Amino acid sequence: MDEVKKMNEQANTPTTLLIGVLGVIILSAHVDSGGSATAEGDWSLMAYIYERKAGVLNRFICGGSLINNRWVLSATHCFQTPNRNLYRVRLGEYSRSVTSPNEQDFGVSKLVLHASFDPVAFVFDIALIKLSGAATINQYVSPVNLVDAGRCTDPTPNFPVDACYTLGWGNTAAGNTSNTLRKVTSYILPHRLCKSHTEQHVAKYGNRPVLYKCEAKFCGGYNRYEDTCQGDSGGPLVCRHSDNQYYVHGILSYGTKPCGFGLPGIYTSVAVCRGWISRMMTP
Repeated sequence: MDEVKKMNEQANTPTTLLIGVLGVIILSAHVDSGGSATAEGDWSLMAYIYERKAGVLNRFICGGSLINNRWVLSATHCFQTPNRNLYRVRLGEYSRSVTSPNEQDFGVSKLVLHASFDPVAFVFDIALIKLSGAATINQYVSPVNLVDAGRCTDPTPNFPVDACYTLGWGNTAAGNTSNTLRKVTSYILPHRLCKSHTEQHVAKYGNRPVLYKCEAKFCGGYNRYEDTCQGDSGGPLVCRHSDNQYYVHGILSYGTKPCGFGLPGIYTSVAVCRGWISRMMTP
């Protein structure tokens, strides 16, 4: 399994954590140079979504969040086809180069892509995956809370420094997907700043500015030393609430291309999509 897992896994991924020092992008040869390191079991909510071909792992696609023992939350644009049989989900993943007894692999029994997803504007970039079986909940695999339902007109959540993170295995400064799960500190930006940044740098955002507060999107990140990148798509932006538990606020949808400009990533709002999530999570 180790040979199959490592030799067939390709870094051809849709959207980690690129880091710059003193505003200069460091082209380090060290694969894990982006963001901050995590330890195995730190983020038991993370799902590793991959494609299989002829029954064998073909390539890593996106991240996701386990929200109960049967369902994973991710992004619609991660799935090039609605054929659920092409995908698998691994829970308890930490290092892509090591097969751990803490991992749990599942097929996909149901793949729900948002019917209103716009592949041009990337609006409603949200997806749900029903696992082929129930996950065993333990210290390495456990669901995360979802933020309460809200309206697009609600005030922007305000969290203290180091309360919110984005998680993923995406590209680092070396240009390769990270071998281990990493995190970047993320801030949820007020809409006026989000609009300003995405309008000013519209070409870098693939001509997808966030113009209206009710687009069910928001900006997160904006730390000039760190950035999300290709491969982080579908992963969560989580924030620690006053009860000391983490809640998913956003699903990483897209960012600047190339990454590394210290500009915010664009996230699908979980609060605005809570009604859809509840309706789609059918037995």
